[in-house]
Amino acid sequence: MHYFKPIGIVLILACGVMAGVAFAAFERRRCRQAEGFVALLRHIRLQIDCFSLPVGRILASCDGKILADCGVETAELPDLSALLAGTRLYVPEEMCRLLHDFGAQLGTSYRLEQLRCCDYFLERIIPICDRLRADLPKRERMVLILPMAIAAILVLMLL
Repeated sequence: MHYFKPIGIVLILACGVMAGVAFAAFERRRCRQAEGFVALLRHIRLQIDCFSLPVGRILASCDGKILADCGVETAELPDLSALLAGTRLYVPEEMCRLLHDFGAQLGTSYRLEQLRCCDYFLERIIPICDRLRADLPKRERMVLILPMAIAAILVLMLL
């Protein structure tokens, strides 16, 4: 019966470590998704500028790594709104709103207006992505340490 206490302590500490690792992975995924959407918008802009392709063909010809970074799981997407609807977004709320607005406006006008639309949304989304990238090391440290500290405090309270 005396071995229950050490096993409980080890389990609590292990849960703290696993929670920290899971939260750190989430923060990295969040940053990678933001960078993926910036790369996708740049790809869309380049394809519209060079080839004047419709959005469906642009998404179909897009590199799989960019789509994977965005969190896209389905292969055939008719437009950006469908891509966003079928994707779990981890990026900040402001970036989600900008992406949905961009998806609603993309493909509804002529080439020059679409290029201006791409430039406008890239100017708004890139600073958000840069801020996420800059904050990533701090947030990673915080989410690694905080659950472990809470688990250690809980262990000390139970002793």
